[in-house]
Amino acid sequence: MANFLDYLLWRGDLSFRERPFNEVDNLILSELAYMDMDGFVPADGSGDTTLSEVYGRYLEAGRDQSHMINDPLPLLEQAALSERFGNLRLRFYVSETDTEKQYQFSAVTFFLDDDSLYLAYRGTDTSIVGWREDLNMGCLSETPGQLAAVDYLNRVAESTSQPLRVGGHSKGGNFAAYAAAFCKESVQAERILQVYSNDGPGFSTEVTQSEGYGRVLDRIALITPESSLVGILLNHKEERQVVKSSASGILQHNPYSWMVRGTAFEHVDQLSPASMYLHETLKLWIDGLSEGQRLHVVSAVFDPLDAAGAATLEELGENKLTTLGSVLKAASRMDEEIQKDFIGAIRSLAQVGTDVLRDEMKNAFAKWEAERAKKGE
Repeated sequence: MANFLDYLLWRGDLSFRERPFNEVDNLILSELAYMDMDGFVPADGSGDTTLSEVYGRYLEAGRDQSHMINDPLPLLEQAALSERFGNLRLRFYVSETDTEKQYQFSAVTFFLDDDSLYLAYRGTDTSIVGWREDLNMGCLSETPGQLAAVDYLNRVAESTSQPLRVGGHSKGGNFAAYAAAFCKESVQAERILQVYSNDGPGFSTEVTQSEGYGRVLDRIALITPESSLVGILLNHKEERQVVKSSASGILQHNPYSWMVRGTAFEHVDQLSPASMYLHETLKLWIDGLSEGQRLHVVSAVFDPLDAAGAATLEELGENKLTTLGSVLKAASRMDEEIQKDFIGAIRSLAQVGTDVLRDEMKNAFAKWEAERAKKGE
């Protein structure tokens, strides 16, 4: 059950000039984007800061992200000491969170020794506003974070001349695909080599039907684990590549669980039945809600959490009883229309789930009867 740490032990002594960039390298750089690099990497693209130097400063500063399921430190320790990644230069680091605008955005650019760049967008961190933005993606044709991703890509492209790869994990994958779809057409046509969405959620129909999205569609690689719960959300037109995982359920979202063989992931033919079932259920449910109802669902979930006064999931967990009391009080004062839409949406989700399951059972039974008839039973 090898993962990208094992890949580094095997391939880490070879530069990108000696062995070309591959899909596993993409996931490594997407995971490294989760590092807290505040104060280590300049935002304006000036200077040269290598990954090994960032690692040293990270340790000296006592940065601790062990509360994250995909804590980047184990990968950083190994990558920073490798020939392949240790000398990569990092520039254009940005990390912003805005509660009022409801967005959490971070990105960094890696300068590879094959004279190409990899723009890595960070996925959702543990901030509550970051998780709220994830749900907003299902309600809005664009979010502030997605617009920031476009601005970031254009800014880096204007300041450099190298070919570009763009990618990210989770919400970062969504940002990467959105930025590639809506950046300047000259950047699309002349600079972007590949776009990687590593278990990233999809988009509204408005986005997937846009001209910009169509122009880069053949360069977007959607890579998801077999029991994906995130990369199945909303609309995708990209060709899906399904990867084996050593974990189960939502834990498959963790990049450390993705299985690697040689210079590629271990692929399977399709998503698991449970993942496909959930995808169909959520798609039908979301399509059945108006934009106003979707926004009300998000408000019903997050307004009480905001009222609890916590900014992160860790803070919510520090005093569970106080937090629960604040949430319940805020929920009781919730606008009647929001409560009505929220309850109605949950009921429709349950009904859609029942309908999809019934259809799945019908299809399975019909297939079984057809196979029996073919055998003459």
